[in-house]
This record gives sequence, C-alpha cells and structure tokens, in this order.
Amino acid sequence: MRITLAYNLRTDDTEATAELLSVEDIQRIQTAISSLHHKVTMVEVSAKPNIVVERLLESAPDLIFNLAEGTIGSSREAFYPGLYEQMDIPFTGGNASLLHLNLDKHLAKTVLSSRGVRVPQGVLISGKEHHLPDDLRYPLMIKPNSEGSSKGISQDSVVETREQALKRIDQLLAHYPAGLIVEEFIAGRELSVPFIESYPGKLLDIVEHTFDMKKSGGKYNIYDYDMKQGGEAAKSVKVICPAQITAQEEKEVVSMARQVFDIMSCPDVGRVDIRLHRDGMPYFIELNPLPSLHPVASLMTAAQSRGLGFRDVFRLVIRSAARRYGLAIRPPKKAIRSPQISVPPRCTTRELGIPIGRMRPGIQDSITDVKGVRVGHFTRTEDNVNIPGSTETTCVRAGVTAILPAGQAYAKRLVAGGYVLNGVGEMAGLTQVLETGWLETPILLTNSHSVGRVHDGVVNHMIKKYPRLGTETGVVLPVVGEADDSFLNDVRVGSCTAQDAVKAIEAASSSNVIQGSVGAGVGMSSFDFAGGIGTASRTFDLKNSGSFNLGVLVLSNFGKMRNLTVEGGVVGRQLDTEFARKGRREFSEGSIIVVVATDVPLLSSQLNLIAKRAALGLGRTGSYAASSSGEIIIAFSTANRKPRSTRSSDHLISMKCISEYYINTLYEAVIESTEEAVLNAIFCSNGMDGRLKRWCPAIPHQRVIELLKQGMQIHESH
Repeated sequence: MRITLAYNLRTDDTEATAELLSVEDIQRIQTAISSLHHKVTMVEVSAKPNIVVERLLESAPDLIFNLAEGTIGSSREAFYPGLYEQMDIPFTGGNASLLHLNLDKHLAKTVLSSRGVRVPQGVLISGKEHHLPDDLRYPLMIKPNSEGSSKGISQDSVVETREQALKRIDQLLAHYPAGLIVEEFIAGRELSVPFIESYPGKLLDIVEHTFDMKKSGGKYNIYDYDMKQGGEAAKSVKVICPAQITAQEEKEVVSMARQVFDIMSCPDVGRVDIRLHRDGMPYFIELNPLPSLHPVASLMTAAQSRGLGFRDVFRLVIRSAARRYGLAIRPPKKAIRSPQISVPPRCTTRELGIPIGRMRPGIQDSITDVKGVRVGHFTRTEDNVNIPGSTETTCVRAGVTAILPAGQAYAKRLVAGGYVLNGVGEMAGLTQVLETGWLETPILLTNSHSVGRVHDGVVNHMIKKYPRLGTETGVVLPVVGEADDSFLNDVRVGSCTAQDAVKAIEAASSSNVIQGSVGAGVGMSSFDFAGGIGTASRTFDLKNSGSFNLGVLVLSNFGKMRNLTVEGGVVGRQLDTEFARKGRREFSEGSIIVVVATDVPLLSSQLNLIAKRAALGLGRTGSYAASSSGEIIIAFSTANRKPRSTRSSDHLISMKCISEYYINTLYEAVIESTEEAVLNAIFCSNGMDGRLKRWCPAIPHQRVIELLKQGMQIHESH
C-alpha cells in the first residue's frame, strides 16, 4: 500500500513540544513500515490547513498512519482525524471525537464514571471556575487537564493541604489556562495496559513503572515530566512487564482496561493508564489513543514480552486499519525491475560514520526532505541486445530519474534559477528558467541520446494531466538534463523512451531516494568508480522564522580517481595507485547535473547565487570543471509560487524572500549537500559492468575509512 506518515516534528527540547516526534523517531518508524513492503511517504503536518491538505493530496495515500499530536489548542489531536475524514482518506487510530474526548481528561473520566468505571474523585479547575470543594480527601493530584507526556507534572503536583493546593493551582493556571484537573491522589502502583486490536486477545501484558525514591529524591511514586524526558531522572524508573501483581489484581485491572476500550471504541492501538490502590482496587487515570511507539515505551515493551518485534506492531496496526476500511494489503507496484538494483544499495557516507560538513542533515538526508518534493526512477539494464543490421550484441545501461517539485508546478509555478559552470552538456528548458525565473514542469534526468524522447514523455504526461495545455493555456518547455553514459551504455540502442519517462514520473515518491547506479545514473561513473545518483540535505533554523530545509540531488558522471576528495582528505591519491589504470574512462571527462530544492522563500536572483555555490561543493569532491565536462545546476524554491492564471487587474505580485543578511546559511547548506550528494552517488553503488566487458568498480568503503583515519578525524560509530 501507499502509506503516508503524518506527524509533527519536534524542533526543540522545550516542554511545549514534548509530545512531538524527533527526526530519529520518524526515521525509525519509516524504516519499519517500509520493511513491510509498503511505499512510505512522510508528511509533516505542522502548517496551515490548506498547505497540509495539499501535502496529503500529493502523497496520494491508500492509508494515513496517523502520528500527529497537533500543536495548538485543546482540540489539536482531533484536528487531523477530522481532516482525514473530510478528505475521505482512511487512517489509523481513533477518530476526531475519540481524540478530543480523551485529551480532555476530566470529560473522559466523567463519561467513564457514568458507565461504572472507577475513577478518582475530582473537579475541573479553570480561570473562570476556581472553586476547590471541601469534600476532597488529601493528598490531591493537580495536573493540566488537556496535556500529555506528563507535561506540568512534578513532585509538587501532589499536595497535602488546601493552602498547598491553592498555591499550586495558581502556578499551573498561569501556564495552562485551559484548565486543571484536581483529584484525589491514588496511593499505589503505576500500571499501563497496551492494546493492539488485531492481536489475539487484543490486550497485551500489563506494564508497571516503579520508582527508586532515593535516586529521584521524591516522596510520591508518580511518573513525572522529567522522568519521561530521560536524563538523570529517568535512571530512577524501572519497567516491569508483566507486572508482578496478584491474580485477582490482574483480573480487576484487565477487566477495567477492556471495559474502557469497549466504551471508548478505540480502534487499532491504544493504552490505558491505571493506578492500582494499595487496597487492590484499580482506578482509571487516562486512555491514550495515540500511545508512544518508541522502542522502550510501554506498548513496545508489552509487545516484546509477547514475542512481537518493533515492525510487527506496525504490521498489526496497519492490518486492523485496513480491515476496518476494506483495504487490500499488497506491495506497491515497482517501476524498477532490473537485476542489478535488486541488490540493496550500499551505505551512504554518513551511515559509514563519515560526516560531511558541520550542518545537521534532514530527516532522510535527501532532497525529499523539502516538503512535497518527490523522486522516481526508471532503470533499464539489458544484456545480449541485438544491434539492428548487425550480428553484434551489446548491453544497455540507461534510465530516467524524475524530480517532481512540490504541488502542481504547471498551475502554480515555482521560483527558480540556475548556473552553468561549464556548458559542455545540455539541460533543455533551462534557458527559459533563467530568463523568466519560474519552473513549471518536473525535472527529468537521463542520458545524452534520450533527451528528446524524455522531453516527449514529459509533454505527453502533462497534456494528459492538463488537457487544454497548448490550446487554451501556454505550451511547456520541460526541463531535461543529461550526462554521457556511453562508457558503459551502448547509446546506439541504449536510449530511453517517452514511456520510460512517464514511468519514472509515476514512480516518484517522497520516501527514501534510492542512490548509486539507478535511474539515470545506472550507466554513469564518477572518479572512475560506479555511481550516478546521489542526494543529501541540510536542515537549519532562521532567526524568528522557523526551521527550513535545503536538499540536493545529483546525476554524477565526472572526475578522475586521483582527485577524489572525501571530507577534505584526498583519498583518491592513494586509491589511484591501488586500482588498475587499464579499463578506465579516458576520452571523456563526463559531466554532472545538480538539482537544488529548498523551502526557504527566495527570489530567482537569490537562487542563481545559491546555484553558483553548489559548484563549490563540486570542487570539494575533486572537480576541476574539465574543458569537455558540463556542470549545470538548477535550483528552485517551494515557498514562492505564481498561479498560471491571474486576473487582468493583478499588476503586482507579492513574494517574500530571505534577507541577504541570513543567506550565508543557505550557501553553506548547498555546498555541504552537493559535496555529500556526489559522494553518496559513489558510495551507494555496488559497481556496474557495461559494454565491451567494461567494469566500473564499487568504491572500497573500509579502505577509504582507513585512509581517512590516517589523516583526519572520523566518527568511530560506523
């Protein structure tokens, strides 16, 4: 299935973002679901509703795996399921009503209490309703009514006198004006009962959290905010699964959990938190229909005790959601069928422990970290191909790579720019981009003899999508870049068709980009090693403006081994002496196409400047822009767009752009991303053979690491 991960990214370590997911969390979940043979697209949903809708529609999901906690208001969790329902897109987990109800802890307890579920006696306190009843028994527990992840909870949350209670209420209301729940503190044990609907029996083992009060320095055994955030406080927490309680206590706890899940109609997955009083009676604390899926969280701990692995949990959640909506679970269609790329890509430089530059990579370290950007490949590898009019046979190593800008580029053109460092190469459509400052088509990459046919494929695809194109609206000039793969590919027969271009476009996804000898890069070589497609990204904050991304994808086909430079170390100088010179490419210097994408608001002139800096990234890897080489760079921003059809009265167009004072951050980002993308094109390839029994070897990872260790620092975590 096509599965979209909808999430809110945690960009800082403040309490306000405690419920959101980190880059590592998202990568871990994406890897797990992808391993189940689903096509995964990641969509960050912390944006205006119209932008979120556009991103979700672009991802074209069969199912949304909902991880979104929301960021604003007491209905923040409910907003997203409500949106999915209005868009008629199936999703995992509870609906808007369930999530709204259970984020309001007091309301949830009121509903469950009316159905016979035992809850602590308590009241809701707000700025308007500040009355503290006299009949509540101390100690009391005081916490925010509409928060998760133990936000607002500390040892001071348990109070023993009315004076302490009133003081604590005043303190918390200043930070949580939506209201507080004040209830009798249940002295006893902290339990959780996870639930997976499609697991036999549905309920997993009971999990208990115990607390070393000497280590924590606390008086009450509560799971407070500091403990959940890790660090020293977390060292006082011990997780026990299954919980060591009596058979009767287990029966009471399980019965309560089952009753809660039935009343609340919580689908797919969830967790009930219960306090077990010293007298053996359980009290409902809360239901979490969006439980943490961290490997050490209660749900995963309980799953592990039942023999379920991390990916098994996602398999079961997807299964129950698919059943609910009547969806067929099947692997996505694959556009790439060549035997060479069935071999898993090798590690990127960063996965080997070789960090390029100082800046932080994006979630996927890919051009698709720029929201809405998608990449697809079509790869053609054939042996024993007959040459027309000859008895000779040869081989084909050709392909197409498609980069789809965010949104409908034809209907809403994107600001774009470019730069030609050396022009012995071709990028059809670039002159229009440089002249007008707008990009209105996908960007296609292929080999030199396929530019025309791929151009036709893009036109055909767009006419099908926009039937009035060229009649009631203007014609299009697709952007198609090329590199010469004739060293490995027999270009007499090894060209791609218009249909191949369409297949690459249809295969486009915002998930992990396959790198190395794939797509347009299948027949390419760089620094005398195999490898053509590489990508990398950087994420950064701009003062008072939020977090942004810049990504690069390259079709790399240049360089001499002796010049190969990795993070400042000229490793090629030694490798050049260790590999045979016979059989290397001699009569062509190759070329490279660089595609830069960013979500920073920019003008075309600024994108031209950024494209120029990408050339510095090429230089870092060992490029000298040889006389017969082509270095062509195109850059676009997803933040500024121009509708194709505007009213005749619209004489002026308003756009935002970054101040020149801050643009240096982007210069550094594009240099680092370009450098890393070129290296990934090489490091991810398994080697490639070609015509005339030629062979481009895979770069020796361990040897490179050894050479780097001799002269420069490297992370030892590889």
